[in-house]
Amino acid sequence: MVIVLGHKFAKLYNKLENHNHNHHHHHHDSQELSASLKAFRAEVSNLVNELASDSKPGSEILSLFWIKKCLGILPLINKAFTKFTLEIDYPMSKWEVDSIEEYLNYSLCLLELFNSISSSLSHLEKAKLSLIHNLKLLFEHSQSLPTSHHLKAIQPSCLKTKFEYEFCEKSHKVRFLKGKELIVNEAVNEMKIIGFWVCGILLSGLCNDVKPYIEVKKMVDGFDGSSIFTLDSKISEGLDEKKLILKEIKDVNDAVDYLLVASDEVKNDAAKELEIKVNKFVKVFDAVKSEVDDLFSKVMVLRTELIDQLRKQC
Repeated sequence: MVIVLGHKFAKLYNKLENHNHNHHHHHHDSQELSASLKAFRAEVSNLVNELASDSKPGSEILSLFWIKKCLGILPLINKAFTKFTLEIDYPMSKWEVDSIEEYLNYSLCLLELFNSISSSLSHLEKAKLSLIHNLKLLFEHSQSLPTSHHLKAIQPSCLKTKFEYEFCEKSHKVRFLKGKELIVNEAVNEMKIIGFWVCGILLSGLCNDVKPYIEVKKMVDGFDGSSIFTLDSKISEGLDEKKLILKEIKDVNDAVDYLLVASDEVKNDAAKELEIKVNKFVKVFDAVKSEVDDLFSKVMVLRTELIDQLRKQC
């Protein structure tokens, strides 16, 4: 009888030991995952803080040059995300279906935003070429008044997309994420907020309309708790309720307006000043366009890889 009780006690003790060990191991894993996520967010926060150091309240800083810097941190954040997934031993090649679908939804929204940006940039491309051509004619005809009247200020593009109907339909699928899937989803959400924020600011500037920025903010349910929150608060302070114009475009338009009313005595200087403004605009415009095209290509490549992986799993 004593021997039987002894065996039962030993079994019970072993079960408790295993339970305690598994609980401790699970707790340890959770702590490591949380620490990795915290490190990823800190790295993202440092990148965003560099942008904040160059910013001023309201629309003063909203220039194509500064937004190019914003676009430039997106590949760095993606690099930090890849490092984070490797650290927790959960690279994309190991993702479950839910994680893949979450990322595909996010990247599709990003591509749609890039498409709208590209459309707005194409509109500006025509205005840019027209300005360059007419400025050339202006100098060939010694700043004659008839020629200068062909010069026109850059008109903002009109964004036809209706955000609430055509962008980023939210999935109604109930997902029960846990462990590494949950942590990765948190990191993807951080990337989404920052990526959408950059696209919203750029679209609003290109369209001279604050609506795209406001709509993008709604799409991610605001920026509270994200790395971008402080910077966004700083930028949105003092923004006009309806309009948002980029510095380079405003500088060119002001120079065009001045040239059109300039007297013959100062017309030559006014034309040279416009040429300087146009050259600055062209340089940064081309750089932004190249950056957007490059980002679009990278997102497409990654989506293709994930779609192939999803097909294999299904």
